[in-house]
Amino acid sequence: MATSLIAIAVIITIPLLYLATLDGRFTVRRSLEICTNRKKVFDKVSDFRSWPDWSPWLMHDPDATLVYSDTPDQEGGWYTWDGRIVGAGKLMHQKFIGEERIEQQIEFKRPFKSVSKVWWEFEPKDDSTTLVHWNMAGKMPFLSRFMAKKMPVYISKDYDTGLYMLRGELEADAEIPRISFGGPAELPDQTALSIHFEGHLEAMKKVMMEGFPKLGRYIDENNLSATGFPFTIYHKVDLNSMHFNCDLAMPVPVETTSTEFDVRSYSGGRYYKTTLRGSYEFLELAWYQAYSHLQMQKIKPQQKRAPLEMYENDPATVNHTNEISTSIYIPIQ
Repeated sequence: MATSLIAIAVIITIPLLYLATLDGRFTVRRSLEICTNRKKVFDKVSDFRSWPDWSPWLMHDPDATLVYSDTPDQEGGWYTWDGRIVGAGKLMHQKFIGEERIEQQIEFKRPFKSVSKVWWEFEPKDDSTTLVHWNMAGKMPFLSRFMAKKMPVYISKDYDTGLYMLRGELEADAEIPRISFGGPAELPDQTALSIHFEGHLEAMKKVMMEGFPKLGRYIDENNLSATGFPFTIYHKVDLNSMHFNCDLAMPVPVETTSTEFDVRSYSGGRYYKTTLRGSYEFLELAWYQAYSHLQMQKIKPQQKRAPLEMYENDPATVNHTNEISTSIYIPIQ
């Protein structure tokens, strides 16, 4: 009995000792130029009532309950959020330094408790352009210290998304990522003409720019009919090296044959759909937000099936990149 108790104590103690050696502190800084003067940017950020229009978190939970202080655009002003998906917390203005800097405190209450410092810097580049810096410094709770090194990566993606959305609120004709979460969706089995690719991101972009038009021309020249939107299915992705193993695919009838392209069958099933309205340059952020949304809802992706992105209109036919529509489908149970 004593031996068992000692073994249990050792099992518990080792992880705690490991956590004690970790530095749970982290810092984040993300920046973006916005083509408007500093006062307009300052006024937008300082008024918490504007945050639902560009917050990278509230878009995950539009039904979250928001409560504002009497003066949410002044020192000491605050707002709280409470939602099923985004949890609960409070953000408060602590100090304004002219129109140059806003210092804030953010308090998370759910799903975990922590307090961090947030500050904004507004650097005028000229009379009509402002370089906006969004910063955070915090410390993870003791039992979550192992996450400290990853926090800057996660928060940076959110900050980048928020800064682009903020720019869209202030700058006419700016490119903006508009991300919406459609929920579970069923995709049918599909047959498609395909081009296989293995390589790095920049090479993949070039192959896509050339490959999809080739598939489209082949369909037109051979009197075939596309049976759905073109898509890319990602069999394997290494985000550390940005190496991709994927197929570029154009759905066609089952009986289609081709001597120029592979004809492959792709299984359908249940997926979680996220839609990006905006430039393809925002797809990395959209993929991050799609997986983040699943994590917030405690929905586990199905690893044995490949995710895909579906291109729902032709960029050559839209008036602005903000009209481009791409849906991301992540396989789920």
